Amino acid sequence: MNSYSWSLEKIRSNLRTLQKERIVLEESDISEQIRVFQLFIDSLKAMPTEGTKFLFQPYSFEDYKELNKDQYSEILRTLKSDFDVKWRPNKHILKGKDQKNRNTTWWSDQVKPGKDFYWKQFKENYLDEKFNLNIVNTINIDSDSIVNQLGNPDDEEFERYGMVVGHVQAGKTGNYSSVICKAADAGYKFIVVLSGTNSNLLRNQTQERINESFIGQNDDGLCGVGLGHKREHKDIPFRMTSDFLDFNKMTANSLVGANFDTMNVPIALVIKKNATNLKSLIKWLTDQYKDIIAKHSMLMIDDESDYASVNTKAEDNPATINSQIRQLIALFGKSCYVAYTATPSANIFIDHEAETPTLGKDLFPKDFIFPLDTPDNYVGATKIFNNPQGNYLVTIADNENIIPTRHKSDFIPRQLPNSLKDSIRLFIINVAIRNLRGQSGKHNSMMVHVSLNTEVHKTIFSLVETYVGDIKKAVKAYGLLSNYEAQSDIFIDLKTTFSKHLKNNVEFNWEKVLTEINNSLESIIYRQVHKDTKIPLIYKDNDPINVIVVGGLSLARGFTLEGLSVSYFIRSTLLNDTLMQMARWFGYRDGYTDLCKIYMTPDLQDSYKHIEYATDQLFDTFQQMVDAGKTPEDYGLYVIEDPENALQITAKNKRKHAFSKYLNINLTGKLYETIKIYKENDSKLKDNIVVMKDFVNKLINGQEKNIDKQSNDSNFILWKNINKKYVINFLEEFKVAENSNILKHSISNRMPMDFLQPFVKQHDENWDICLYGGKGKYFELNKNYKIKLQQRTIVSKPTDDDQKYREIGTRRQISSGISESKNLPIEVQKQLKDDRVGARAFKGRNNLLMLHLIESKEDTKELIAAFGVSISGDGISGGKNTKILMNKVMATIEYIQSEEVEIEL
Repeated sequence: MNSYSWSLEKIRSNLRTLQKERIVLEESDISEQIRVFQLFIDSLKAMPTEGTKFLFQPYSFEDYKELNKDQYSEILRTLKSDFDVKWRPNKHILKGKDQKNRNTTWWSDQVKPGKDFYWKQFKENYLDEKFNLNIVNTINIDSDSIVNQLGNPDDEEFERYGMVVGHVQAGKTGNYSSVICKAADAGYKFIVVLSGTNSNLLRNQTQERINESFIGQNDDGLCGVGLGHKREHKDIPFRMTSDFLDFNKMTANSLVGANFDTMNVPIALVIKKNATNLKSLIKWLTDQYKDIIAKHSMLMIDDESDYASVNTKAEDNPATINSQIRQLIALFGKSCYVAYTATPSANIFIDHEAETPTLGKDLFPKDFIFPLDTPDNYVGATKIFNNPQGNYLVTIADNENIIPTRHKSDFIPRQLPNSLKDSIRLFIINVAIRNLRGQSGKHNSMMVHVSLNTEVHKTIFSLVETYVGDIKKAVKAYGLLSNYEAQSDIFIDLKTTFSKHLKNNVEFNWEKVLTEINNSLESIIYRQVHKDTKIPLIYKDNDPINVIVVGGLSLARGFTLEGLSVSYFIRSTLLNDTLMQMARWFGYRDGYTDLCKIYMTPDLQDSYKHIEYATDQLFDTFQQMVDAGKTPEDYGLYVIEDPENALQITAKNKRKHAFSKYLNINLTGKLYETIKIYKENDSKLKDNIVVMKDFVNKLINGQEKNIDKQSNDSNFILWKNINKKYVINFLEEFKVAENSNILKHSISNRMPMDFLQPFVKQHDENWDICLYGGKGKYFELNKNYKIKLQQRTIVSKPTDDDQKYREIGTRRQISSGISESKNLPIEVQKQLKDDRVGARAFKGRNNLLMLHLIESKEDTKELIAAFGVSISGDGISGGKNTKILMNKVMATIEYIQSEEVEIEL
């Protein structure tokens, strides 16, 4: 261990102690601990050197090299990624009708001593070493919530079907590893993880992670959780699959001692969704244990469940993989099937009524849907494709004549595009910078994904290998010379790449980076990932690699490229979910986020922006369903398709139970207000007051120069020409009341969030924002600003199911006629008076976000936050047909009689 590493671990240890008191640490806490450590070093300077050997194990003070400013900056960067990361547990569990009547606290209510063996080891030996306490707590709470939804192994019989929806590369494996550990502690005997299809790459990586997190043993002996407590052999789960060997006939014949009745440990296997492998497993279980396993409990984790698991054929003759999964579930009298996916469209289009006598129910998540949130250090679609600075994207514009996006199967590329060469040079530079930052013990990867065709991969791989070889030769020959640029144009190209992408973003100058390139370049290796791969791609914790990976389909789903910083991507598809799963660059890039670049064509960038909108809309729908108390079986789901984009939500054979409808969506020239509000004493009413107050204070503090006016009687505050990001953030934070979705029941007086949020994101116009006052008591926004509350009658209304909801006002409107003209010149306001339509149609008027703080006339202590949006335009232009794809549940409830519906929003 060198001086830098020792110092880092010393400060990290102090922070871990501090975190036990505070849970979440801020950057100031980390900076303070670094300062305390520096004082500690200074105090040692004044001490006699004798005796410091003990303090500085394994150093004497003479051996310790004091760190410089750059090294302390890197320690701060590293520790921020360890400790200054926040993650909230999910509170939105969508439960089925039967599930609501079951005990769904059976696991969390248990007294755990002696019953949390596997989870405790996973937490203490793995999670606590890798993540801060806030993240570990969130993983713990989320996995508790999911296990609560499973059946209790002590019950006589049960079956559960659920789905966990996460974001791509956002920690689903860590979540289901936690679920597996807790399920094993609860008494689940047989645990199956379905991972990958034909390629072994994903299955093997998943096996490695289950070995590390749960089993504690791999082919070489104890590993992961098994090392920390030196797990005894009697406590090691029985593995039916190994590091590189899937379940097959040979495995079945070699299994000795896997007896359900006599074994005291859980049995676990990681198996591909492959017809031969699944058939072998079903046969082995049926032949050996048909009369026994029915009384045992089985947990099946279906990773990437939208792929291969969904029935793409007729229900009376289902697709092979779907049929085999259902056969396997049917063998057990106590079974739980939990689908994990980042692209759930195919799953929600499963026929929720499908069932056969022999196979049982289809895989629709009838019992629960659990959306996973992401930590604030997650790099996902929003950060990459909705980032005004455009820090991550590099546009490819030179590929079509060299590697066309669409090409014939016999196409052979002859050279590399300059953009691909630039990306390779950037990766070489990134490896050097990460080494300079003290990250030489971490993996570094680059992905090249240009085709579905294996022969294209082979040729590209050869061209990449040759190009990097040329760079290695030049650097080895001339890299240490003072006049290196005169010796080879490669040095000019490297420096140009550095200047273009990183010069103003990193802490090192070019000369220092080049020196490290000289040291690190020979460590770069290459791997092909496709069906003919000879040398596998393997990441080992104790053997970091710097690798350029060329591949296609095998890289497109589930597999994690460790330390991915550069992606070159021109592969195209017309399927939303497939395109999203190809995005291996999503994930966590702590300590090197500023180095990450994605090379991509403009068309692909547009497609990903559309997918980001659709994904956000689906997650918002899950939340709305939970807020409304709905279930997967009685509330429909739909996904918006953009008619201006050729992308399809998912493959046609996965949506044969989906129904397409065309809605004529025209937001322009309209007013939408949050007329509906939550019932009395709902905590979300208070949450919205906080959201409104915080939002207004952000505007006051950050946009003070844009405050147009505040009248003497505190009647309103107006902000002009505000960036749309403020509006986007507000719409994301504000909780719109249940049943406000425009595709449910009456369409009048709704806030069409599913369409409004994409509308705001897709239009670059600035907004005006107005906070309106009234005649009520004063409400203090901050020490300098206050406003009088508006007063409104709050009306309770019955719903179809005899519950109550409430509306603001008796005339189904919040604002007055003149409210929509407040952002127009005074003389125009006088001319228009209460002409709402004329105000919206006034040429050059910005869209207006209208904020209302209201006190109830019936109970002046009750405060209500509401808002409206007044979209400029004439109400005629700007509309377009928007296609939605709805599942069978929603189609039954809504518009099943009509192929097209015209909705005037």
